[in-house]
Amino acid sequence: MCGLTGITFNVNTNTYDRYNKRFDQAYQYIKNRGPDDKGIWHDDFSYFLHSRLSIIDLKRTSSQPMEFEDHVICYNGEIYNFIEIRKILLSKGHFFKTNGDTEVILKAWLEWGKNMLPKLDGMFAFSIWNKKEKTLFLARDRFGKKPLVYSLGKNYIAFSSDIRSLEKIAESGEIDSLAIESLFRFRFIREPITIYKNFKKLPPGSFLIFNKYGAKINKWYELKRKENLSFEKEKLNQNVRDLVFKAVEKRLVSDAPLGLFLSSGLDSGIILAALSSIEKKIPCFTIGFSENRNYYDESENASKIAKHFGAKHEKIILSSKSILSEIENILDACDEPFADSSAISMFMVSKAASNYLKVALTGDGGDETFGGYRKYISYKWSPFINLIPGSIRNIISHKLPNTKKNNATDFSRKIRRLLINSVKDESRMQLNFLDQLSENEYISLFGYNKNENKNSFTSQKITFLDNINSILYKDFEFSLLGDMLVKIDRCSMANSIEIRSPFLDRELVDYIFNVPGKYKVGFFSGKLLIKDAFESIIPKWHMKIPKKGFEVPIENWLRKDLRYLVDEATKKKVIESLPIRDPKIIRKWKEDFLNGKNDNSWKMWTLITYSKWAKKNNII
Repeated sequence: MCGLTGITFNVNTNTYDRYNKRFDQAYQYIKNRGPDDKGIWHDDFSYFLHSRLSIIDLKRTSSQPMEFEDHVICYNGEIYNFIEIRKILLSKGHFFKTNGDTEVILKAWLEWGKNMLPKLDGMFAFSIWNKKEKTLFLARDRFGKKPLVYSLGKNYIAFSSDIRSLEKIAESGEIDSLAIESLFRFRFIREPITIYKNFKKLPPGSFLIFNKYGAKINKWYELKRKENLSFEKEKLNQNVRDLVFKAVEKRLVSDAPLGLFLSSGLDSGIILAALSSIEKKIPCFTIGFSENRNYYDESENASKIAKHFGAKHEKIILSSKSILSEIENILDACDEPFADSSAISMFMVSKAASNYLKVALTGDGGDETFGGYRKYISYKWSPFINLIPGSIRNIISHKLPNTKKNNATDFSRKIRRLLINSVKDESRMQLNFLDQLSENEYISLFGYNKNENKNSFTSQKITFLDNINSILYKDFEFSLLGDMLVKIDRCSMANSIEIRSPFLDRELVDYIFNVPGKYKVGFFSGKLLIKDAFESIIPKWHMKIPKKGFEVPIENWLRKDLRYLVDEATKKKVIESLPIRDPKIIRKWKEDFLNGKNDNSWKMWTLITYSKWAKKNNII
């Protein structure tokens, strides 16, 4: 796993003299992505910088930028089937100087051009520069696991793995008000926009070509509908097991130490079971908490499942005091404001694990693929909830607690969310579950009504035969892409660890999204399919553990040792720097939060991430 930054002009220019100092500054923001090696390549049209985290083929011969004949590649990622592709290329007359996947991508480009992309099984973001034709090719993997941001100028394109790095070599422009809107509604800045108007994220499953005619983006991946699949129970279960085991095994290819980030959840437990079945022993790491243990802590159950499969297990216990010294690094790990507080856990487990390994497996993607989030069950109940008049639902919901103090209040909070968010329009209901702003709050902040169709959600082109798969795939393209994958990439790479997610395997995803939603989500439980497939492998007691989100007790922390962050983030200068209409609503959020009336911790954390970013970038 690596970091890359570059700039290419479509006119002759002296890139070294103009950009050498700028790239020195840019390197500071990508060096944690690849602390093992630094490489530079330039000509009169281009300047490329690469930082390498050595995972496969640790020799210097695999360093980048890598040049062969008229082509230069900068690459970030892992291709799990590179050995198979290498054999095909050898049969076609290509030769190789290295044993890694970078050279395989470069030679595959020479053989097949853009048609090589569907052949790549893995996660990646890369650039290929054709010196002779003066053409730059950028590409990103199917699901957007690896970041790639770019900026188009009058006669150039600049790109990077990191927005802060890109800012050193290209004009960022003003803050995008749509980014602020997205941040406050969803806790992340949705793709393809960034915090800056001039910077954009290359969409997943897309490639960009830049030459003297300008830039053009094309889609290279779309989920495919499969015909004549068998859904006979035993056959279906066997297919799921085979695909999961295969996805885990292919992600074990590494010349560097591996580990597993283990929760008490089903997904990482299944990965552990798969590792055990192939007799692969790797250490496991789990986050625990010294406060609010009954609700948040997963470490005891994680220890239990690790012991069941004979795995070495380490617990990292967090408290508000223990993260005080790391809070600046945690907030700085994300290259733009990012308000999912579970980034704290991901950063801290990555930091602890970095003492032992360079690669970690995680269960990310399992919920979106198999229907694991509790909100998916709500779609089964929604038709009945909608029979209750809205006025009555409104009265009931406002009398229910909105806090996670204990299991009882958390259950009431979930009922409250169901009553508030349930509507007949499923797309709107899905947006409601993601949105932390009510309509009135939104109008107070921005001065106009929400416009979800234009600004806030994916334009799903794939037609599904059932509503559950449609809902799952929208989350796959929206919140998984903009939130979960950002969190694991930024927080792990800040600690020089590569994350691999078996449940985001291309074969597994393509197959599971062709299985009807009724096999995944029921009236009382989600993940029906994967539970059935692994019921003979995973202990029954583990199957019965209640679903927990990968959360931290941020409400409790912000009222105690991290209270100073709330006070800093709600200062007048911070609020005045935001493109909002009525600052009184923020003061109301703070008041309700501190007196315990509402759990506005998510909103407070959103303000904190923005204020810290704004201070670092001299906005305030």
